[in-house]
Amino acid sequence: MIRFLDTIKKSINFSRLFILACLCVFTWKNHVWAQYESAPESYYLHQKLLNSIEFSDNSTTPLKGYWQYYPKQFIVKPSSVLKSETTSLPISFKELTGTNQNYGTFVGHFKIPKQYIGRRIAIFIPNEYGAYRMYLNGDFMLRLGEVGKDAKSHKTENAPKMAFFVLEKEYFTLTIQASNFDRLHGGLENPMRIGIAKTVSRQFQQLMMSIGLICGAVLGVGVFTLMFSVFQGEIGRSSIRVFVFGIFILFLALHNLFSAPYAYTAFTDLSWIWGRRLEYLFTYFAIATFLSYMYLLNRRYLHPIVYYVAMAIFIVDIVVTVFTEPEMFERLGFYSFLFSPVVLLNFAYGFYLTLKLKEPYSSTNVWAVILLCVTFLHDFLLTLNLIDSFNLSFLSTSFYALLIMFQQSKNYAHHTYHIEQLNNNLLELNNSLDNKVKERTSQLHRLNEQLERQIQIDALTGAYNRRALNAEIQRLFTLTQNHRNHTLAFAMLDVDYFKNYNDYYGHLKGDVILKDLVKVIQQALPSSAYVARYGGEEFAIILHNVPSAVVLNVLQQVLDAVRQMQMEHLNRPDQKSYVTLSMGVAWMDQDHEYVNIHELMKAADVQLYAAKHAGRDQYQARRA
Repeated sequence: MIRFLDTIKKSINFSRLFILACLCVFTWKNHVWAQYESAPESYYLHQKLLNSIEFSDNSTTPLKGYWQYYPKQFIVKPSSVLKSETTSLPISFKELTGTNQNYGTFVGHFKIPKQYIGRRIAIFIPNEYGAYRMYLNGDFMLRLGEVGKDAKSHKTENAPKMAFFVLEKEYFTLTIQASNFDRLHGGLENPMRIGIAKTVSRQFQQLMMSIGLICGAVLGVGVFTLMFSVFQGEIGRSSIRVFVFGIFILFLALHNLFSAPYAYTAFTDLSWIWGRRLEYLFTYFAIATFLSYMYLLNRRYLHPIVYYVAMAIFIVDIVVTVFTEPEMFERLGFYSFLFSPVVLLNFAYGFYLTLKLKEPYSSTNVWAVILLCVTFLHDFLLTLNLIDSFNLSFLSTSFYALLIMFQQSKNYAHHTYHIEQLNNNLLELNNSLDNKVKERTSQLHRLNEQLERQIQIDALTGAYNRRALNAEIQRLFTLTQNHRNHTLAFAMLDVDYFKNYNDYYGHLKGDVILKDLVKVIQQALPSSAYVARYGGEEFAIILHNVPSAVVLNVLQQVLDAVRQMQMEHLNRPDQKSYVTLSMGVAWMDQDHEYVNIHELMKAADVQLYAAKHAGRDQYQARRA
């Protein structure tokens, strides 16, 4: 019994000692934290951990500086007992510890300008890979996902956030508990910003609105392209290609909406896992439809074996993405992307063959595809943490869609304008005919013949006019394309210093000169030549089935004939005193073709400007 009582006494004494020790430790910790709170400036300056931040009412600043990092610890307040190391943000776990699968606490001490005490302040935290909890002076403020010490307790989330608070003094401490168990990313890799709440909110709204506007514009382009292909009428390879391109644009817009910085989180409560899943699905759909578009554009750009292997990979990726967790489908997506060099090499080889065979191609589309491939490769290297940059796929894909649509819209506008002009002329003819058809049927045929003649002949010079020129060159261009042994030459002529002539001699005399020039030109040309007034003092000559050497001789004869006329022109800034012409010539045959009439006429116009810059009274020529 006595031994039992002695044992009880010893236990009571030990318990008293243990409680006393706990009270001492607790009092010591409170004393240390009281030092932090009562004299933060002197303490932090002594430790070189106080970060002064400056911002204004209309600007924000990065939340950088020195932070204490406590590895493998979740704490709320700085600790003088636990081991820490000094670092700066943004930083990844891999840079700190060698692996992204880690957890820890970042503690930073800051000082703001005194004029912002008592005002509402905000911190913008962009999408960080993993999960985090943020504390202000030890009080909970914000969380994203669920931080944990292992993969089971940790729950990843990826979205931009804003934290709002009001300070009663200029010093404050931020504590961020972060965890991640993804191999590719982890930690606090993206920079945070701090400023007045109104300014931070405005910048965030501007970011989200700009992304929304760009995605909306790209989405509108996709819908327009789809409707254009559906209402095109004839179903063929071309219309199917346009339809696939429209679907590609739609998925591109959705991909941009669900990729970083994750604009979809601003207007939907979609879970992070489904947001991540949709980001990958829309990426696969966008790339698959883009490859289908290139495959339909030209089999040379994407070999059938490469195309079908890529489609099989995408099918597997899509199924795995729908039915598995991010850890599984993200890793599969990473390994699937290793096939992309094969596709890029196929693109490069196909374009090399196009250049080698001198086939027509769209330079805009080529440069757009190169831009797209380079940015995808850039973002892949960024995912591997091999480069220090930011995601470019959002900007490049949006720019690609708008660039291609700009080209298609331009072509469509030119085509529509041409058809509209023809329709207007046809309507005018029909209106004039409808008024007379009941009274004078016999006179109508004669008037119609005169009208047809009038709309083809220039009233001043007697040469063919611009409308007749367009019709004739269209006919001959198509004929040359369909017959291998045919050639077509197009020349642009311009009277040198004609404005000076009008200023000196008057417009009536200038009209006489234009009439005389047409007569001289027609006399110097063979009977098969086609002469038209292009506009003002510009004329055009079409030579069909005339060898290239003969073409240049004929045009030289025109220049010589005009010189020999010695039509007086005393108001020239050069040494000559007579009227001369400058010419630009472009020609084509079956081996040297232009994509369309506009390119042929544009080439001749470029040569005309070259002749003028070379000294006038000469010709410059170019073959396709």
